[in-house]
Amino acid sequence: MILRAFVPSDRDWLIDRHRVLYGAEFGFTPDFGNSIAEKLDAFLAREDPAKHLWIAEADGQRIGSIAISDRNGTGFLNFVLLEPSARGQGLGHHLMQTALDHARSKGFTQATLETYSCLTAARALYRAHGFTISETDPGWHRFGQSFDREFWQADL
Repeated sequence: MILRAFVPSDRDWLIDRHRVLYGAEFGFTPDFGNSIAEKLDAFLAREDPAKHLWIAEADGQRIGSIAISDRNGTGFLNFVLLEPSARGQGLGHHLMQTALDHARSKGFTQATLETYSCLTAARALYRAHGFTISETDPGWHRFGQSFDREFWQADL
């Protein structure tokens, strides 16, 4: 596996894979992809010297992503994605460690992220990297599902 910087031609892949995987795994409606597109476009347009978006590749195929940016002086993780065929090999941990190391190199002492209660595997990954729930927004009804929106944080 290699990690490389995001390039503009990755945009549609990143949006589509979120739409397809979240639909297949969590029953999310296709409008989840629209939400990802809005967040991604805002991320890309924002002036932020700390932001970075990595794309993971294996055998010339995109298999994952992760991003970090500055959100009010804290490293904010986003676009954490790993193709099902690439799971269970430690690649999620590698992506997380890369982003958190980058955050530390930019002087951040904390990292935060937003996730949903239904994302059990992702939540386990976050917990393994020292994240804990800092805030819960219960009873969300979006993308055809009901779940709690959660904010997690970790000291770096």
